[in-house]
Amino acid sequence: MSNALDTRSNITKLFGIEPIATGPEPGKIEVAYHPDQRMINPRGDVQGGIVAALLDNAMARALADMNAGKVIAATVELNVAFLRPVKPGRVIGHGRVIKQGRSIAFLEAELFDTDGILLARGTSTGVPVPIG
Repeated sequence: MSNALDTRSNITKLFGIEPIATGPEPGKIEVAYHPDQRMINPRGDVQGGIVAALLDNAMARALADMNAGKVIAATVELNVAFLRPVKPGRVIGHGRVIKQGRSIAFLEAELFDTDGILLARGTSTGVPVPIG
């Protein structure tokens, strides 16, 4: 897997990000996250804003992968459907680039538990921005 985003970054450490796979074509990635007890609400579920951030991260990684790690999405709009509660522990994110132009990118992501059950789905519109 191309390391499109720095695995030493603070966000990577916070979410316990573990790249899994890319492809088969650029712009599709699979990554594991490890939300922990610091991220839960009083019910014991991962807080919705954290779930949205995980989806946003998967989408940004997909765009970076499509662009050899030279571009990331500056999110303009983010939509999230919370389908099931996310519990602390390992979850799997699938990020995809739907379409990328010079000034706009359409992205989507899904978050699954380790049994393959869909937990949340997100779509976003972002501006491709060069990085590093």
